[in-house]
Amino acid sequence: MTSAEHAEYDRLTEGMEMDFIVLTESFMGYCEEIIFGQDYPEIKYFCYHLYNDNYTCRIFLRLSCRIEKLYNKINPDRYPELSNGFANLLIYLKEPIAREADQDYIAENHSYWRGEIVKDPELAYSGSFRKYLSAL
Repeated sequence: MTSAEHAEYDRLTEGMEMDFIVLTESFMGYCEEIIFGQDYPEIKYFCYHLYNDNYTCRIFLRLSCRIEKLYNKINPDRYPELSNGFANLLIYLKEPIAREADQDYIAENHSYWRGEIVKDPELAYSGSFRKYLSAL
């Protein structure tokens, strides 16, 4: 990504981290990495979880709408890599919304999170993650 694209990114996203701090610094960092061209396939599981969590769903949807608005403000001819990065992030952010009735998609995500709970049993103490244990 060019320095002009980095400057445009900084201009567009100024102050955003405080608006979405509830989604965690780690998640927002993954989003930024995708915008800058890094691949982070596991983000799809985080998007699913944030969308399906009672506490974070509304904020996750606001993030998705904000990213879409920012994407529409980017001149793709002038900032092609930035435009592609925002488009790639939107794919991840919109997937749980588009596939909320897809039972295979739901099962895949529950399986992923059950595996994460096995690796880190402390997650099971969080009400947000306990729901993934019910299908065991």
